[in-house]
Amino acid sequence: MTEVSSPEDTLLTRIQVSHNCSLSPRGALVFFGVTAAGSLTVAGYFTLHGMWPILPFAGLELLVLGVALGLSMKRGSFVEEISIHDDRVTVRRYGHGKQELAEFPRHWARVESRRSPRLGHPSRLLISSHGRRIEVGESLTEDDRSRLETRLQELIGGVGQVPGISSEERVRNI
Repeated sequence: MTEVSSPEDTLLTRIQVSHNCSLSPRGALVFFGVTAAGSLTVAGYFTLHGMWPILPFAGLELLVLGVALGLSMKRGSFVEEISIHDDRVTVRRYGHGKQELAEFPRHWARVESRRSPRLGHPSRLLISSHGRRIEVGESLTEDDRSRLETRLQELIGGVGQVPGISSEERVRNI
């Protein structure tokens, strides 16, 4: 989770949420190549000694590893950007060749966390307004999702609230 402040007059902050993917595409290929070489060497040795059923299982093992690495690399390219402006909250999600954009009026937007009814399943962090909602922070751990919720509450506030101004100060200003 990365937060970037901008000097633009209406953009207050931008929070970027992405998967923790430390393996580069080149690193994934090297890993797969080394693993394939080792597995096929062992399978080849046993195949030459008459234990041929090992070779198809080694191939199946490499197929599953390749699919898992591909899915991991694809998932690592997914990014969410939450932009908080003076008058609106924008959530942009992109990756996998897709892009999704949702925009909410800031003073009507609401941040809410919903616990999963199933034990062991992650909670959902939602930004909603006027019957529309979008989930953010799906790739985060529960602790990080809780921190994001707290930060978004500070930046967005509740319905009709002006963030950054306490209720006592608001009463004094009326």
